[in-house]
Amino acid sequence: MDPEHSNKGGFFSKLKNSASYSASLQLVILFGCVSLAADVTYEGARSILGPFLGVVGATGSAIGFIAGIGELTGYVVRLVAGSLGDKTKSHWVFVFAGYFINQIAVPLLAIVKNWPQVGLLIVLERFGKGIRTPSRDVLLSHATEGVGRGFGFGIHEALDQVGAMTGPFLIALAIMHWKSYRTALGLLIIPAFLALLVLFVTHKRYQKLSAILVDCQPKEQNDKAGGKRQGLTESFWWYITGLGFLAAGYVDFPLIAYHFGQKSIFKEYEIPLLYMLAMGVDAIVALVAGRLFDKSGIGSMSWPIILGSLSSPLIFLFPIRTVAIIGIIFWGIGLGVQESAVRAAIASLVPIEIRGTAFGIFYFVFGLSWFLGSCAMGFLYDKSLAYVALSSFILQILSLPLLERSQKKIKEQKEVV
Repeated sequence: MDPEHSNKGGFFSKLKNSASYSASLQLVILFGCVSLAADVTYEGARSILGPFLGVVGATGSAIGFIAGIGELTGYVVRLVAGSLGDKTKSHWVFVFAGYFINQIAVPLLAIVKNWPQVGLLIVLERFGKGIRTPSRDVLLSHATEGVGRGFGFGIHEALDQVGAMTGPFLIALAIMHWKSYRTALGLLIIPAFLALLVLFVTHKRYQKLSAILVDCQPKEQNDKAGGKRQGLTESFWWYITGLGFLAAGYVDFPLIAYHFGQKSIFKEYEIPLLYMLAMGVDAIVALVAGRLFDKSGIGSMSWPIILGSLSSPLIFLFPIRTVAIIGIIFWGIGLGVQESAVRAAIASLVPIEIRGTAFGIFYFVFGLSWFLGSCAMGFLYDKSLAYVALSSFILQILSLPLLERSQKKIKEQKEVV
């Protein structure tokens, strides 16, 4: 080959990769900013939903059921929305509709009168999130191709958790000043508006920049990852099953917040700050876990899952503030890997043509398991704190051999190819 021609090819290749990296990074950051503003809204509300539900008359069992049915609704909707997004190729329609419903439902919590009405809005908020999440993740998975999937999802999650930290912090300040859950919830209409505004900007930039992204996942890479073009492979199903156990064992924060309030371990305004701490840990772990996934694959998830499984024993068995704070940190570590490496793996296991369907299946299994786990944890909470801690720990640990099995299947398929 002519050296001059080769050098020119190398130059233009580098230029193309540089443009792809820049476009990819811009889109990932924009998607992250949308999630940042959105999380200020619903994570701010989520940080006080447990105590707020208690104020309007809900019991521990009712809180566990509401949290579970909300998550179940959101995840069942994702199964349908992901498939429809693939079939219609209208991912942006689902994203816009979902964010609108998701963001409008939260400020309405300020005007409802009883816990069934609160529960209905919580379900509606989860419904909106369910509509938009698979399509958002498909668009985001394409946007991350220039920077690396694990790292791209990690950046998105880190920005997401900046919002998740800011929301509870603002809620804590509002409660300290106005002494009212309802006033604090009503103020969340401001970040809700900002989230929708940034979403419109993101859509415009995506239309302009997505065309220059380099497709970094050709057919041979799909085969290497275990996501062959013909459909969903055995490694995918082992992976999904493992995540089902992980979701079933993960205690939702409303029940944790309710526990802290019932046992008077923390003051009312301190509980949102604990949630903010967990979201900060989540953000840091997401970046690290994303990078490790790009290098080591599914096996890199083991250590944060193990640490996350220790959160429930620390939180529910020891009514000591310091131990509870450590438990919250571990809880945030577990979330960090769920929101970065776990999602990046889905994108790597399947081709983009059926990625919305794959995300929908993932979220459905995850949500169904979360619902059953949340209901069980709420029931067990009214019986024995030891049962909650032990069940949560065992279920999460059971996910590890299944994820390892998925990793082995990926390696076997790689060897066959």
